[in-house]
Order: sequence, then C-alpha cells, then structure tokens
Amino acid sequence: MNDDAETLLPTSSPSRGNSEDHQPGRPSSLNDNRPSPLNAHLNESKLSAFERNSARSRIHTSSQMSSSSPRTSSGFRNPRETFQNIAATAAGTLDRNMNSSSSPRESAPAVVFGATVSDRETNMASLRLRRMTAFESHDYDPIDCDIEEEQLRSRKRAEYQNEDWWKWTLSAIIGVVMGFVAFVVDGLVDKLNSFRFGMAMKLVVGDGESKDASKFYAYISSLLVTCCLAAVAGGLVSYVEPLAAGSGIPELKTYLNGVHLKGLLRLKTLLAKLGGVAFSIGAGLIAGKEGPFVHGGGLVGGGLCSFGSHSLGFKTRRPNHFRNDRDKRDFVAIGTATGVAVAFGAPIGGMLFTVEEGTSFYNSSMLWRGFLATCVGVLTSHWLEQLDFDATDFARAKFGTHRDFGLYTDDEANYSKQYWWYFWEVPIFALVGCLGGYIGALFVNLNVRVTAWRAKYIPVNNKFRRFLEVIAVAAFTFTVMFVFMAASPCLEIPAPLRDGHTNLANELDRFEYGEASKDEIRTDFFSKMYCAEGYYSSYGQLFFVPLSQSFKFLLHLGEVGENGQAHEFLFRFDLLLFYFLAMFSLMTITYGVGAPTGLFVPSLAVGSAMGQICGRIVNSISGWILTEVQIDLHAYAVIGAAASLGGATRMTISITVLVMETTGSMQLIIPLMLTIFCAKAVGDRFSHGIYDTHIKIRGAPFLEEPELAGPTGDKLRVNEVMSKTMITIKPRMRVRDLIGILASNDHGAFPVTENPPTKPGEPFELHGTITRNRLLKMITHRIGFFDGNPESRPADVYGYTTAKDRDDLLDKLKQIPFKSPHVAEVAASLSSVEMDSAWIDVSRLMQRHPFITHADARVSRAYRIFRTMGLRHLYVTPDRPLVVGVMTRKDVIQENTSLTLGEKAERIMAERRQSGGNYVDGEAEGADAFPGGANLYSQDYADRFKSKKNEPPTLGVGRVDVDGGETSANDWNDQFGDDDHHHHSDDDKDERLPYIPYYQGNAGEDDDGDDDDGVMTTTTTTHAAARADNADAENNNNGGTGFTNISGASIVRRANGPDNL
Repeated sequence: MNDDAETLLPTSSPSRGNSEDHQPGRPSSLNDNRPSPLNAHLNESKLSAFERNSARSRIHTSSQMSSSSPRTSSGFRNPRETFQNIAATAAGTLDRNMNSSSSPRESAPAVVFGATVSDRETNMASLRLRRMTAFESHDYDPIDCDIEEEQLRSRKRAEYQNEDWWKWTLSAIIGVVMGFVAFVVDGLVDKLNSFRFGMAMKLVVGDGESKDASKFYAYISSLLVTCCLAAVAGGLVSYVEPLAAGSGIPELKTYLNGVHLKGLLRLKTLLAKLGGVAFSIGAGLIAGKEGPFVHGGGLVGGGLCSFGSHSLGFKTRRPNHFRNDRDKRDFVAIGTATGVAVAFGAPIGGMLFTVEEGTSFYNSSMLWRGFLATCVGVLTSHWLEQLDFDATDFARAKFGTHRDFGLYTDDEANYSKQYWWYFWEVPIFALVGCLGGYIGALFVNLNVRVTAWRAKYIPVNNKFRRFLEVIAVAAFTFTVMFVFMAASPCLEIPAPLRDGHTNLANELDRFEYGEASKDEIRTDFFSKMYCAEGYYSSYGQLFFVPLSQSFKFLLHLGEVGENGQAHEFLFRFDLLLFYFLAMFSLMTITYGVGAPTGLFVPSLAVGSAMGQICGRIVNSISGWILTEVQIDLHAYAVIGAAASLGGATRMTISITVLVMETTGSMQLIIPLMLTIFCAKAVGDRFSHGIYDTHIKIRGAPFLEEPELAGPTGDKLRVNEVMSKTMITIKPRMRVRDLIGILASNDHGAFPVTENPPTKPGEPFELHGTITRNRLLKMITHRIGFFDGNPESRPADVYGYTTAKDRDDLLDKLKQIPFKSPHVAEVAASLSSVEMDSAWIDVSRLMQRHPFITHADARVSRAYRIFRTMGLRHLYVTPDRPLVVGVMTRKDVIQENTSLTLGEKAERIMAERRQSGGNYVDGEAEGADAFPGGANLYSQDYADRFKSKKNEPPTLGVGRVDVDGGETSANDWNDQFGDDDHHHHSDDDKDERLPYIPYYQGNAGEDDDGDDDDGVMTTTTTTHAAARADNADAENNNNGGTGFTNISGASIVRRANGPDNL
C-alpha cells in the first residue's frame, strides 16, 4: 500500500466500558511499523480491538476517512461516506472465502488463525467497526430492580392469567389486522395494474399505415402513467420515510437480533411501506409485495402490543403488559410471520420463515402464538376476498381451492396429476439447485456493486436524486417490456381455444365458470396485442403482463390442455432466454432502489424461467434415449423457482414449505428439499445471502449464531478485548452532577458504585447498573428527587404508598410507547432550584443483578452470553470472584421453587402472627400496607452495602445458607420438619403417579419391582409422629390458623441431604 496514505484512526470519544456504541479514549500515538499481526497483537495488548485494527490500516482515500459520519434519522450511517468506504465494505462480503487481492503479510502461527493477515482484510474490518458506532442495541434482559421485584412478588394468579390472555388475544388481533391490510393492498395493486395495462391495451393497435405512430403514442402515454405511479412510490420513501425503501427484511432481521433502528416501527413507516409497495408494483418495477409485507407485519405487531402510539401521542393505562423490549420483540416476530403468511396465503410457511430467517430469539410460546396469528390472518384475507368477489353466494363458495401462485383452482388443474418426477432425475435436480445457488450468488455480487455505485452517485440524503432514480428505473423497465412486446413474433392461438373447437369444451364442466372460463383464458392469457386476429403476441405473453402473472404462466400454463398437447405449453426457447436475462438484470438493479420493493416474486420468476430452460434441455436429451418418457416441465419450473430463491436468500425449510403451499406441488417435496440444499451449499461458497449482505453493508453489529461466529473468539480472552475505563455514577448524587455526566457522553448505561475506580482496570464494587433512558425518565418525572443530605433521605423518596401508585411510577419509566427526551430538553425543564439543591436516588430503580463474566474467560463464552440472553452490556469481574453457593437445574425447576416459596411464605406469616400483624388467607400483603414502597422481601439499599463490604462468606463445610441464616447439616431435618396434613395442591387430589426410571442406575436401591418409593415411604413413616407433634405445637402457637408448609419438599430434602447436588 502507499506509504503516504493516511492511517485510519478511531474518532475521539469519551472513555467508556459501559456502552456498546463507542470505544474508550486511548493513547493515539501508535507504532505503525509492525512486521506481522502477531507482533501487533503483542505490542498492543492493552488497546481495544477496534483501535488495533484501525491503527494498522492505511486507506487509499482522502482525509474524509479519518472521522465517522453522523448518523441519519434512520439509524444508519450518513450516506455522505465516500464511495471507497461503501465499495470496500461491500467487496469484503464477496471475498469471504476468496484470497485477498493484496499480498499477505508474514505467515502467522496457528494461534492467530482467523486474524486479519492482509492490509485489505484489516481495512475491511476497521471500516465495519467504524460503522457500528452509529448503532445502539436493545437489552432483552428484564430489569431486576427493587421496585420491579416488589411488583412481581405482589402479583396474583389473576394478573398472570390476564397477561397470558392478552398474549393470545393480541396474536389473533394481529392476524385479523394483517388480513385486512393484505386485502386492501392487494386490491390497490389490482386496481393500479388494471388501470395501467388496461389503458395500454386500448392504445395498442396495429392497423396498416398508422402502426408506427400508434406504437409511439401508446408507448408515450403508458410511460407517463408508469412514471406517475413510480413518483408516488419514490416520494413516499424520499420525502416521508427513508426506512420504507427496499424489502425491509434486512432491517427487521437486524431489529430482531437486538439492534435498534430509529424510526423502523413508526406509524408513518407503515403507511409509506405498504402504500409505496402497491404503487411500486403498479408502476411495473420488478418487485414483489412479500418483503414489504414482512416489514408491515412487524410494524403492526410492534404497534399493537404497545397499547399506544408515539406518533399519535396516546397510550392506554390498562392494559400495559408488554411495554418492554423483550415482549415487543416477540410480537414483532409474530407480525413478520403473519405478513409472510397473508402475502403468500401460506400460514405454515410464514411461521417457518420467521423461525428460520427472522427471529434470533426463538421460543415455543412465540411459535404457538405465531401459529394462531398466521392462521387467523390467512383466514381473514380469504374471507374478505370471497366477500368482495361474490358476497351473495358466500355460503356455497369453495375455500381452499385457490393458490396464491396458482393459475387455476385445484379442481380445474387437478394438481395431483400435474407434478411427477423420475428417480433418474434426482441428480439433475441437484444440478439445477447448484445452478440456482450460483445464479443467486452472482445476483448478490452484482447487486453489491450496484449498491456501491448508488451510494456514490445517489446517496440517501439526496432526496431528489433518489426520487428521480425510482422514476428512471420504472421508465427503463417499461421501455424494455414494451420493446419486447412490440417486436414479438405472432403465433396462432392454440386450437382448443378457438371459437367452435370442442376439445376444451368437452372439459368445461371442470371449470368453475364454464364457457366464460374458456373466453377468459383466450383473452387474458393469449392477448393479440400487435398481432392479427386469431394470433397472439408470444413475447408479450410474458413481458407485457404483471410480473406475478408471468410467473404463474411459467408455472401452470398448459395444465388444463390449452394447447391440446399432453397438458404442456411450450414457450419459445428464445422467449425463455430473453425473459431470464431481462428479469435477472432488472431485478439486480431494482433491489435497493428508493422505493418499497420485495425480492421473492422476482427471484421466483427468474428461477421458473431457468427451470423451464433446464426442463426443455432434459426433455430434448431424454427423447433420444427414452422415447416413451414424458418430462414434466411444470415440475422443473417449480424446482427452478425454489432454487433461484434459495440461492439468493439461503433459506431452506421455509422456502420448501412456501413453494409447496403456493403452487400445490406436494409431490415435489423431496426434489425441492434436495434442490434448495444444493442451492444454499453452492451459494455459501461465493457470498452471503442477499439479506445478510445488506446487513453487513450497513455495518450493523449483527450477532450470528455462536456456531457461525468464527474461530477468533476461541483464541482471545475477555480481558484482551474489554474496555477498562468506565464512567460510573453513585446511587445518590446531585441532579446537576448527573446532568453533567449525561451531557458529556452518550453512553447507553452506567455502573452504579459508591467508590468509583481511580484508574482504568481497577476493580470496584458493582452495586448495579442503570440505563441512560431510565435516568432521563427519572429526571423528567422528578422520580427519586429529594433535598438535603443524602444520609437524611426520606423513606418515601419515590412518592408512592399503594400498589397502584407503584405501578403508575414504573409505567412512567417505560420507553414504550414514549421515548425518553434528549438530555438538553431534560436540563431545560429543570428549575434553578432543582438544579442546585436537588439530589436523586437511583438505588431502587437500577438493575440490581447485571450479567457478568470472568476476565480470563474466552471471548466465545462472552459471545454466547450476549447472543443467547440478548444483552446490551456485560460486565467483567476479576479472575477469582468470591463464591457463596452453588445451584443445579434441580434448584431452579418449578417444583422446587414452588415448594421453597411455600416454606418462605409460612415463615413470613409466622413472623407476622408473632408481631401481631394481619394476614389474609395465608398470603402476604402487597405494597399497599408499606408506605414508601418498603416490603418484606428486601432491605433498604443502604443496609445492603454498609459494613462487611467485600467480607468473604463464613459458611463452612457441611453448612448451607437459607434466606440469610446458617443451618447445620445436622439440623436439616429440624429446619424442614413441617406437617403437610392440612395443605394440598390441586394435583395432589389425583392418584399419585408411579415412578418409572429412565435406566437402571437412576432407579435407586429399591428398584426391585415391588415398591419404587420405599425410601420415601420409610422416611415418611419414621418422621410422621414428630411432624404431627411439631404441627400441633405450631398451630397452637399460631392461633390454630392451619397455614402450614407443603412438607413434601421437607421429605425430599431430608432424603437427599444438603450436600446432594
């Protein structure tokens, strides 16, 4: 590389260890003359990975590269970045498995396998890291502060049931809403297509001398309409919401991975996205509706679960269950599944799409609720379509016979007879899959270069250029289509469709509308355009119709014997080649334009043409060898479509199910699975999928599954990549000081401690952590404010005395639907008195138990914690932390925790009875009885950390800590010697289930077929009298209330002992 090239250094920013968005300030004097990456690693062991890579890299660009660009309103980096940045980042995604074009440095040992070993790789990594500084992350770890804990402890069964009821109800409502949305958008698309093509068909004439003039007039008039429709689609993106551009799948996938994109789920984004996609398709852009429907579904799911709207400025007081990032994430995922389902009419495929490609945090509850939402969504859309088609004959209308990508109904086409394959075709299907994977990778690579060109000359912030690009692409697309239609050869209409022909008339009883169906097939499927009467335009049949219609022709035309030749319709071979090349080229330049566009239908259409070509070739070759064998071209069209889509997106299971549901090709399940697998395998050899590629181009910190994260995490320790300098706050501090800290940096969260570290890397006592948004909300609503010395803080500093007040306080702190204001707005709202004399207490509203990891742990372990738990920050402890106990899965399982909670409840009630307190039906009272928010389960913050700080635990061998008390192993039986005669759960009313061991070693000493529970029975008999005496004595002491603990846990504990882990 050039020696005089400028070194790329990180933008100076405040030191941090508590924000994932910015790197800590470090010494900027770095030695650039390093002989190898290994030496660089050794010399810079105290620097962050970002700065090490940045300091090593030298870029062939101007000084524009030395500072990061400001973030746009969409959450992505500002498009003023130079073309070299975009192109270099894009190119890096293409060369993932290729050798670098730059000469590699000195050969590195195996210990640094996976490191950047060339200048090009170093530049790519550094540029991506620079872009990641523009993003923030969600935190899916539930807030575990004292007041939240108090609220959870006071929740009753009815509240849990109510929340669960709302989860299922909202899922069904999402389905209903998306069904209506799909009906409206589909209707608008049909109206726009009918208007544009209807007007064009009226102008398309071919009479003698005026033929050329008529063509020109028809072209200009139709082009004007096309440009007007494209202007609406482009204007909605350029001047309303930039995030409405594209398919929306990369953005939704990034969001569901835990990365925040500002404005992604706004109401205006929904309107611009779904309204824009109707006009994009109506303008003739090579685009589909499926991707925008994914984004639209996520918007609907995220908006409904918020029970309010930031754009409309309202929120409901009740219900308010799901105003947190974790629940909102699940409802957004359910919405994306419903969007795919209603777009394709494929409920199972829609749910599988979200599981495979969309969500990064899958859980069975989300799957079940998504299953309901997709079912309701498709049912609603079908119901509305039938009502619109013929509301008077609704009772006799047949449902389930129409396919989204079907040309005829299931009864007319009889799909069970349309698809077949031979065993010797299996290798051919695999080759078709490989070809689809290669074509998909070629599409990704070319589209990346188009994106690089577009970023240089048509940046996102140049609204007018972006607006004009949409109109230009639409005009170019229409011109290509019109030229092919005008230059098309004319072919005679197939004999069965001519007037008076009886071959097809004999089968009219199969058609839903008899003779009218025959006329519709002749008029709509074989339009004459510029041909003479009795002929049809061969090229215009595919080029001068909506994209979805041409795709259906390639899949199904010929299934009902339109051409009278063995239920096959043979398109001209040159037509298939031209269509494949034209659609592939237009799809490549259209994806990424400044309008809502989907990729599914264009990719499927390209693949179906490819499949038809392959089928024709196989048919020609097989005719020489097996003259009696008939090749099913419809099967090849379906398989080619799946191969193309799989090669572009790298999805597998969801594509298989989607294609089967939308085409009725159940017989092709094995060929489809094999084809899509081969397409993915070949495509992965050359590039990432199109969605993952655009995520990388944008620079989002997307966390892949740990198995796909690469080998570098296994070769580094946490202390080699962590930031050691952090900005901390105290649990009680002046409001002025807190405002100063918030204004001096933009960190996402702050550790809370009484004794901040004096130097980077110095261990300190972590009392908790609190986010910037929560601090801003607290200041805005004056929560935790008090005057005077912090030692004389009043007990009711948080200002609530009842459970209702507590719940209202917590609701004010939620970021959904209203976000926290900027620190400047918050500071301006404070009076001079509040700024000078007010203090704030964050002790009971901070995250008490943040996730931590060891300093000497491998980075791959920290990566798994981040990816699995959906964290925003992870704090690092010294290599040898103090330990106070150990847990196993048996300790956290529901049976054990429910019994332990029963024991705890009994002790609490016993204490209250002894102190003369009141109780109701054996349940502890909520916060209503405790002014200031005090409760029985937690001590005040100051009591937790005063005295005995950092004192090691005093538990010895054979002793366990139970709720703060020390209990000897010899006293184990006495500790849990409660009677169970007066308390039984509902399950105990049933006959006790037998014990069946998994294997002989798990059966215990009594596994002789006589009594599997002999030990427990013996234990119960031995201690029965003692437990009865203890129970009677306790009932006498407690006034004979009869509230006792479930002693089954006591029996199990005595049998196992405290040391049996």
